[in-house]
Amino acid sequence: MMIEEIQYIGEHLWPGRIGQAAVFIAFSAAILSSIAYFFATQKREDVELSHSWRKIGRVGFGIHGLAVFTIIGMLFYVMLNNYYEYQYVQAHVNDDLAFRYIFSAFWEGQEGSFLLWMFWHVILGGLLMLSAKKWESPVMAIIASVEIIIGSMLLGIYIGFGPEAFRLGSNPALLLRDVMEAPIFANAEYVSLLDGTGLNPLLQNWWMTIHPPTLFLGFASTVVPFAFAMAGLWIRDHRGWLAPVLPWALFSGAILGTGILMGGAWAYEALSFGGYWAWDPVENMSLVPWIVLIAGIHTNLIARTTDQSIRATYIFYALSFIMIVYSTFLTRSGVLGETSVHAFTEMGLEWQLVTFIVVYVLLAAYLFFSRVKGIPAPEKEESTSSKEFWMFIGSLVLLFSAVLITASTSLPVYNKIRTFFDPGFVGRVITDPVPHFNKYQLWIGVFIGLLTGFSQFLRFREKNFSSYWKKFLLHTGIGVLLAMVFTYLSTLAINLSAWQYQLLMFSGWFAVVTNVDHIISFLRGNLKVGGSAISHIGFGLMIVGVLFSGLNQKVISRNPFLMEGLTANEEAKRNTVLLIKDSPMIMDEYEVTLTGDSIDYLTRTYYIDYKRRDETGQVVEQFQLEPNILYDKEFTKVAASNPSTKQYWNRDVFTHIAALPPEEMDITEKKAKEDSLDYKTYIMGIEEKLTFLDTVPVKDRDTFLVRSFDLEVLDIQRNAQHKDYIPETGDIAISAWIKVTSSEKDTSFIAKPVLVLRGQVLYSFPDQINPLNTRVKLNEEVFDLVYTAEAELDYQEYVISQGDEVTVGDIKVKFQGFNKDVTLPSYEKQEGDIAVAAMLNATTTDGKTADIEPVFLIRNSKPLNLKDEATEIGLHARFVSINPKDGKATIFMAHQAPRAPKASFSVATRSFRTDWVALQAIEFPGINYFWLGASLMMFGLTISMYHRIRTLA
Repeated sequence: MMIEEIQYIGEHLWPGRIGQAAVFIAFSAAILSSIAYFFATQKREDVELSHSWRKIGRVGFGIHGLAVFTIIGMLFYVMLNNYYEYQYVQAHVNDDLAFRYIFSAFWEGQEGSFLLWMFWHVILGGLLMLSAKKWESPVMAIIASVEIIIGSMLLGIYIGFGPEAFRLGSNPALLLRDVMEAPIFANAEYVSLLDGTGLNPLLQNWWMTIHPPTLFLGFASTVVPFAFAMAGLWIRDHRGWLAPVLPWALFSGAILGTGILMGGAWAYEALSFGGYWAWDPVENMSLVPWIVLIAGIHTNLIARTTDQSIRATYIFYALSFIMIVYSTFLTRSGVLGETSVHAFTEMGLEWQLVTFIVVYVLLAAYLFFSRVKGIPAPEKEESTSSKEFWMFIGSLVLLFSAVLITASTSLPVYNKIRTFFDPGFVGRVITDPVPHFNKYQLWIGVFIGLLTGFSQFLRFREKNFSSYWKKFLLHTGIGVLLAMVFTYLSTLAINLSAWQYQLLMFSGWFAVVTNVDHIISFLRGNLKVGGSAISHIGFGLMIVGVLFSGLNQKVISRNPFLMEGLTANEEAKRNTVLLIKDSPMIMDEYEVTLTGDSIDYLTRTYYIDYKRRDETGQVVEQFQLEPNILYDKEFTKVAASNPSTKQYWNRDVFTHIAALPPEEMDITEKKAKEDSLDYKTYIMGIEEKLTFLDTVPVKDRDTFLVRSFDLEVLDIQRNAQHKDYIPETGDIAISAWIKVTSSEKDTSFIAKPVLVLRGQVLYSFPDQINPLNTRVKLNEEVFDLVYTAEAELDYQEYVISQGDEVTVGDIKVKFQGFNKDVTLPSYEKQEGDIAVAAMLNATTTDGKTADIEPVFLIRNSKPLNLKDEATEIGLHARFVSINPKDGKATIFMAHQAPRAPKASFSVATRSFRTDWVALQAIEFPGINYFWLGASLMMFGLTISMYHRIRTLA
């Protein structure tokens, strides 16, 4: 007997079929292109045959590119349309995700980030096909081979049989039911039951829209210097590749550096790192390839001038790309899951990533060692007084820096390997990375800073040094003197007590002064050829900025008694202040007030008012900062705290939320607090009053404090509103305004709790009176006390036309017409709705009148009706249908004598206040030195790239 295959309803299969076909076409076309370019290179002596193979390589790479674009387009299509039957869509978007974050959702997952990587390779490959000339075939053969391996990460096919089968890649175009088994897939209409998981709240930030593509362009671009290096070794043209590769290397350095810089800006402006760099493992592994690449650029310049350092240039460019692949392994294999906040979780691709590394390590090693004897190496070494010698030494120092960072960051890898062979091994980790890395990198910074300055004066050696030694001494002496002056002035501005920091500051200023001198004295202000000097000035300023902002940052929020009972973190106690809503707090030179907060989806924003006063108490400056916290996708706990910064030319005031009331941070804490409260229940009508006593045990004494509370119901409102309540069509919402007066405080407050009935589910929105530590909530019985149950109403059917008048009980009701502008509070308009209200005017025998407008609604082809009623006269109406031919409306109406509504509510008098935040505020002086310096470094690389391109042209 054959089991019939389920015919699923609502699935959109064609995008997935196109996407899966495109995945395999992209993979196959990359293979074709790499093979064709390989033979084009191998047969380069036969010009005609080589040209034919090159054409095939171009066609293959073009097809590969079109297929990659198709996969990306398909994914965006299904994500924009929320087709949750696709596993990638279900994992990364949901109905509430704003359109502006769809790009972030695309590259949140591993498959999307691999596609972004491939996208940039396609763009770069297209540019190389247009510009690489004789280098096109060997360079494109390498790039296409890289696309083969990355493309294999998307195949999602199994090799072998049974549980031992190996999965090759993870296909983003697969349906959810293709990658998991669940009872829901036994339902033919399972698609209608699906919802999306949504985007990680940490990524719902505009930085995540621009930072990843920039960083991935930097990652992808390192393949070009690598490919040129492999091409130079392959065809044994060890000098010819040095000129065309240099603009690409400079471009890669500028873009990758910009991506890293943007990551630092994101960490500073949108995360609670308390700075722009935290030596996080993922940050480190994006920095290392850049450091190695910069070393390669310097040896490339040496090699072009002197034939020295060609071997080093090969090694550096190869290492820069291999370290990109290694960093990919670290961040995507799950190995850094416990040591980094950025790392991806394990997806079963770790062995493919290891293969990725091994393939290109072996390729680079084979080509290098098989051809090393043929690489030019002048017999005479560079003089120690030459600029090229010291550039080479600087490159070695950069390599040493990269090795140190890589070794420390790779400890989790070492731990896993060691544990595999010795299960009892307890791995070592760096628990405090900042001092660990700073201890070593400080001296590297000193050396590079001094070297970038001093090496500029070695330009005198290029001329007749004997005639210029006086100028050399003069310029060097002025540079040293000015650097010492700036260092001294810096010590007056910030705390530079340690001699190591003073030396680092000197090296930074020395680099700035000497390179400015180089631009003025040697280049005569010609910035077109001053890219390297501008980059070195930027490096010096960056060192100055690191010291200014790092050593002299001042915590201006201090209150050692703030967090008692709330946290065991002593640092939090020392470095935070407690802000209670509308209660000003003095913080350093500022008066700070929490004025309120608002919630938008998962983001809760707090409004902090700053006032700076002078000695006389006059307000000389006022501004508002808006730090926020992000809840997780289930809205159960706080996922992140994002800062808000007031920026000045010479400093920043950085503010973020350090802590909230426990019940505001975690829904389990909120539930636990609610369950622990001792509620007393009351039923009261409008204007009724009562008094109750509350006995509070006095701590460490056998006595009780008796407090008196007066309660009065001021009003009971239907269709109520609350700041945390988002109305939906069909909701029944009630609010009671309850006046609470404390004899102890001799003050009165009005609580406005809300209770919402949505279908069969109740949503309660209690109201907290913080000055009285009192909480008020409505009880379920309030609906029976306010509304008349539908089962109790004797509805009668009336089919009436406009102008007709009928009698319902002793009430005359006139049908005045239709209203297409529906304003019923319980109605929330949705796209595609067809809604119309019947305008009814009711008059009682004693002359009372009321207007009601019950609503007839068609939504998703289904007819619905929304009741309206005139409570004061007891009239209830439902508009159930309309005859389009004669315009007659069918309305069900019932009359029941009105009754005075009552409120059923509960009061807890020991619910401690929740209208506070723990705020941390830090002042970063001189931080703009860092941003200016880092920007100048990237600008200098860009100028150098432009100059090298012009030279080649």
